[in-house]
Amino acid sequence: MPSLDPTEPWPRLRDIVEASVTGLHRGRFITETLEALCVQLGAASAWSTLETKGGGPMHRSRTTSFRGVAPAVLAMHVGDVLQQVRTKLKTVAGPVPYAPDGSFIAVPLWSQPTPSSQGRSLVGALYLEFAKDQGTQETVVGVVETAGALLGGLIAQQTIIEDTQEDLRAQRLVEPSGQPLSLDELLAPESMASIGEELRSAIGGDESIMILGESGTGKTQLATAFAHASNQTPIVRATLGLADDLNTITSELFGHERGSFSGAVSKRTGLVEYANQGTLIFDEVLNLPHHAQQLLLDFTQFGSYRPLGFQGPQPKTASLRIISVTNGDIQQAIANREFRQDLYFRLAAVPITLPPLRDRRWDIPNIATRYLHRIDPKESWELDGSAMEALLAPELPWAGNIRELEAVLKRARNRARASGSDDAVIEAQHLDLGTPQRPSAPSTSEAQPSAHPAHGDIQNRWRRLTDEQSKLESLERGVIEDALAMCHGIVARTARMLEVPRTGLISRMGRLSIDAERFKERRK
Repeated sequence: MPSLDPTEPWPRLRDIVEASVTGLHRGRFITETLEALCVQLGAASAWSTLETKGGGPMHRSRTTSFRGVAPAVLAMHVGDVLQQVRTKLKTVAGPVPYAPDGSFIAVPLWSQPTPSSQGRSLVGALYLEFAKDQGTQETVVGVVETAGALLGGLIAQQTIIEDTQEDLRAQRLVEPSGQPLSLDELLAPESMASIGEELRSAIGGDESIMILGESGTGKTQLATAFAHASNQTPIVRATLGLADDLNTITSELFGHERGSFSGAVSKRTGLVEYANQGTLIFDEVLNLPHHAQQLLLDFTQFGSYRPLGFQGPQPKTASLRIISVTNGDIQQAIANREFRQDLYFRLAAVPITLPPLRDRRWDIPNIATRYLHRIDPKESWELDGSAMEALLAPELPWAGNIRELEAVLKRARNRARASGSDDAVIEAQHLDLGTPQRPSAPSTSEAQPSAHPAHGDIQNRWRRLTDEQSKLESLERGVIEDALAMCHGIVARTARMLEVPRTGLISRMGRLSIDAERFKERRK
């Protein structure tokens, strides 16, 4: 590149500033500033380093000349020059030792562009290399120093922003908002009896737990309650979404050091370190891409990890319990080789499957009452008979499970308040569940309360309802016992035959006083 005309630097500086600001929005302002300097000044390569304990990694923009120079020689020279800048705290320029016409400029990067050392700190250093003598031109040096002042200020401000964001992130991670339900509350329903036995037996250990179930069944809620019950805190929730980039996932899980990659102007603590001595709840673990599954497998096996850019001789370690949850088909994912089977065995030392709400309809009244008390503890909300009947209607699929039920109840409470009634009572009209079509509509005298019901009429209706319930339980008991007999008392096989969750079948057997051992004896 020919000598830079003293009247030309301003358009070049404008382009460099535009590149820096654009890169700031993209999270790549260091790299894009280096690229712009190379383009506008004709530099062969540009390097920067961030000031860290022991020195930070260098970021090279590009190299287009000195191709005969060994990379190790080039890197050694750049490292020596940048160290001079950090020692002398001033611009260093001169010829390169491996090219007769080559030159370089290196400038310190300050947090504030002031001549006084008070109120400013060194945040890094910048190095540019030229194939010709541009590094000795006063105008070029001025442009580089001006760009360095801008870059240093951006690094300092971005560091403050990222440090603040990291503090807020840490606070959200280890101090979740709201009062979670207790484990005893969640396990109180009969349908949760077998799950309760499994979880309570695991409270004193550190085995990894995997909770499976449809969306909205309360998997994360149960995981959080279990972590509190086991006193394994802090409790940190990992939600990686659909992140596919390995560096992004590594940074989130294990953290990164300042300067570990372009744009990493601050140190980031990983979720694993935050959860040390506590619990890491891994949401939707099936979303973890295959190359990241290896990282998690290594951590579960050895308990050690390395943040991005970590230069320590020994890896960091953490001791924690992992509770992973997913609404996906884990066995199908393993069969399709989308999820590692060895990782599954590490994460599912205690496998739990939550039944869908449609398979535990009899729990709806207790769940509804508990939820209403939690969202509005000042009012003693109740469900009247019509609301209870509507919620228990067998035609409702409850595809959204408990999450859908809670949304229905919240809207119903708001409608009940808006109706102007002083009573904290939710009626069927507040639920807005529609009118499901039943297979056979009962007669008016059986199903619909009269305007002025007589005492005897209520007793008769209740007696008929009780008789029908007894008949249904008798039919259900017969079907389950026949299935158990055919499967020789093996509950898992029986559940597969009836196409119901094993935990749900165990709950029904407990409610109907069915002992699977009796059917194992028949096999003799």
